Amino acid sequence: MYRLVLFALVVSVISCLQQKNTKPLYPVDSLLNAQARYLSERKAIVRKVVILDGKEEEISVSPKDNTAWRNELEVFSALDVINKPVNRSYYSIEEFSDSRSNLMVKSFTTKEEDLPVKYFKIFYQNKPSRLRKLEAHFNELTSLYKSSRELTMDFQQFGDTVVLTSYSIVGGQKMMLDDSVQYRISGSLNVSN
Repeated sequence: MYRLVLFALVVSVISCLQQKNTKPLYPVDSLLNAQARYLSERKAIVRKVVILDGKEEEISVSPKDNTAWRNELEVFSALDVINKPVNRSYYSIEEFSDSRSNLMVKSFTTKEEDLPVKYFKIFYQNKPSRLRKLEAHFNELTSLYKSSRELTMDFQQFGDTVVLTSYSIVGGQKMMLDDSVQYRISGSLNVSN
């Protein structure tokens, strides 16, 4: 009987520990899915300005459905790497007031060189669910190339819904045995009611 009670206690403790460790640092994937769904339902249009090595191009697109919007926002899904169980413990978490606005900041930073997300910050008003801005720095190194980019997403509150209003991706890529490429992508969203 004693062994059965001890076994049940051990299983219960392990289960609790596993549940605690499965909570994401920040639900990046859920955020992107919610935005894709909302933007698709509202038939939003994104106006993009792309600057590639000094040459500028402007385009407007209206992704036709939820999947197309997920593809549009795909570059931001790389930030979900902070939530991998093997990576979570390397991030230190701080909360503080933003010195440039009336917003609070929740910051996830690491000093580990091997992790692709160096920092991830959310700016919010009063509580994290009232998201106003997301900033992150992402590095990638493969046998073919090395890249680095700053990612930003801006949000506004419409009723009870937080809506993506603009984003930017600024970075560069260096191919092995080739020149480097610098780029900037800015997207402004027009959401109909």
